[in-house]
Amino acid sequence: MRIYGAGGHSQVIKEVLKQNGYAISDTFDDKPEGSHYASKNVTTGARKDLTSFPHAGDPVIIAVGTNAHRAEIAQFLNCKYEKAIHASAIISPTSKVGEGTVVFAGAIIQPNTTIGKHVIINTGASVDHDNIIGDFAHISPKAALCGHVEVGEGSHVGVGAVVIPKVKIGKWCTIGAGTIVIKDIPDYSTVVGNPGRIIKTNNPL
Repeated sequence: MRIYGAGGHSQVIKEVLKQNGYAISDTFDDKPEGSHYASKNVTTGARKDLTSFPHAGDPVIIAVGTNAHRAEIAQFLNCKYEKAIHASAIISPTSKVGEGTVVFAGAIIQPNTTIGKHVIINTGASVDHDNIIGDFAHISPKAALCGHVEVGEGSHVGVGAVVIPKVKIGKWCTIGAGTIVIKDIPDYSTVVGNPGRIIKTNNPL
């Protein structure tokens, strides 16, 4: 198994992989000099020299916490991807988890939910039945999504946020920590508070 990213987020992914019996063959980062202190033998990533990067070989997990950066890396890599799912996570057999996605300790994914590619379902997050989580999204620790919730591509649901049933969050949104989302949120919005209110709308990426 290979990991692309050598920051703090990658340390959690490494631990999950090792617990699942995987050996880490290579660690890549576009800025090796800024790697987490626990990352060893980090190789420069593909951004500076895409043609010489070893795209073939062991599967890769993009171990980068920032959604936009993870999406960008996935666009220029041509690799096979693997999932990292902690043994304590509970995932319904009727739910689907996309390639490159990571599911951390204590997370719960209930029936008939679809999780996209390169998603982070973080520690203790609760994703209830019939949810749809878009590619490159991040559901933070202890966030709780009720039934029939949709989270668009690249959106970040912050620590401890709550989304009530049947709410649709657009793409590339930021839901602040502890926010209570009670209505649909348009694309590129930043939402905070209880009840959640839009404080700004970003320009498209």
